[in-house]
Amino acid sequence: MDALTPQEIDKAHERIFSLIIKTPLISSETINKKTNANVYFKLENLQWTGSFKLRGASNKISQLSNEEKSRGIVSYSSGNHAQAVAYASNLIGVQATIIMPKNAPSIKIKNTKKYGADVVLYDSMHESREKIALEIAHKENKTIVKPYDDLDVIAGQGTVGKEIAEELKLQNIHPDIFLCCCGGGGLIAGSSTYLKHAFPNIKNFAVEPEEFNDTQLSLKNNSIVKNKESGKSICDALLAPQPGDVTFPVNQTTLDGGLAVSDKEVKKTIIELAEDMKIVVEPGGSVAATALLTNKISVKNKNVVVMISGGNIDYKLFSSIVRNC
Repeated sequence: MDALTPQEIDKAHERIFSLIIKTPLISSETINKKTNANVYFKLENLQWTGSFKLRGASNKISQLSNEEKSRGIVSYSSGNHAQAVAYASNLIGVQATIIMPKNAPSIKIKNTKKYGADVVLYDSMHESREKIALEIAHKENKTIVKPYDDLDVIAGQGTVGKEIAEELKLQNIHPDIFLCCCGGGGLIAGSSTYLKHAFPNIKNFAVEPEEFNDTQLSLKNNSIVKNKESGKSICDALLAPQPGDVTFPVNQTTLDGGLAVSDKEVKKTIIELAEDMKIVVEPGGSVAATALLTNKISVKNKNVVVMISGGNIDYKLFSSIVRNC
């Protein structure tokens, strides 16, 4: 693929539709009243493996040649991409080696192993996961499946946007605002590309943790800005060091800005979503809803689409948030 287009996202959806769930797009009367808006939540926390990541992983792996499949793949992730690659590889019949940080949520490491992948743990403070992946790929002649900076992966993630657009058009709803989490930028790059095509007047916003708001800063600076190495956040799925070299140029053309939320606000939102919508959402998966519920942007009388990108939260962390919020 030479460029990301709505047509390539359509092809990706045809390629992977039998491997994924068409997740629901739902509204909550309680949250509509709280925000004085019409809000539609895309529930990718209900996707196989608990996040949107299966879409991109499936699209990438399914296009490998038989020879590449026979040699196996190597990937790296803090957890959600890891689980997705392991699951998709198992379905397609490819051996996968996944490099994960030692401090990744235990549920994500456990599930990645459960789906059949070989897991290599590394020290994220002192080692480079990319370097480890390159060494394994070179030594074992494996194909690297990147978590976001790959057009095939981005096109797969963009199928979320396609499903949103089709559902809204069936209901004759024209969205005004799209709020989406952003780590490396693959999900919002793919989704915003399709939504901007379907609804040219929509405003797309990336939402990030306060200390990892590299896309927000990069959009303002009109060039890639790295996060400070000292940054910390509960949102383990969104801790990319900087925007991707492939994703950022896409996001420059499709996004209207960036928003940032605090860990304290994220924890409160996790509780609100559990109470008001009866859904369990991981920290990184809740940042878009957090931006909505903390008034980071004016939504009064607007049609707002909010991405719930994942639900892979460690039960101990969830219990702690419930007890302490």
